[in-house]
Amino acid sequence: MLAKRDERLCQDHPQGRKRSHFFKSFFMTKLLDDGSSGNYKYANVKRWSKNVPGKDIFALSKIFFPVNIMNQHWTCAAIFMEDKRIQFFDSMHGTGIRYLKGLFQYLKDEHQAKKGCPLPDQEQWKLVCCTDDTPVQNNGNDCGVFTCMFADFLSTDCPLTFSQKHIHQCRERIALSIMNGSAII
Repeated sequence: MLAKRDERLCQDHPQGRKRSHFFKSFFMTKLLDDGSSGNYKYANVKRWSKNVPGKDIFALSKIFFPVNIMNQHWTCAAIFMEDKRIQFFDSMHGTGIRYLKGLFQYLKDEHQAKKGCPLPDQEQWKLVCCTDDTPVQNNGNDCGVFTCMFADFLSTDCPLTFSQKHIHQCRERIALSIMNGSAII
């Protein structure tokens, strides 16, 4: 649904907006081989980029990754390509450093595999752990809603202005998006 909205926004603004991509939650599980060794494995996901808009992740604006931590908690990681920043968004404020490092290695491996050379300006990339201003959940069951809202807001460059007190409205927004078949603008 977020991808459909992103496509529509890019069509409406063809000169001023680059596409984003929203990987499925299984991407991170495969990348970090969570079902088996727990080690980073580019080979598990090397073909996944063929499904991104334009088939080139380096031409995108943002890339979003839902992250399932030990089948108990949902978070969101995002790569902001133009800013050279990889950031972790966790409603329980975990650092996410393992995921940030894994995604940075993925970018390096993907560039080498698809472009035939090392990722340029590697030293300029920033890995940003969850920041203090990231919205926080006040219970043990709303992490999925927060994860959806992180991707929803960030994909349209909106500040993360929601909180636990907005959770009912967030759930309604998600339900309306499902009923409409596309995320609400």
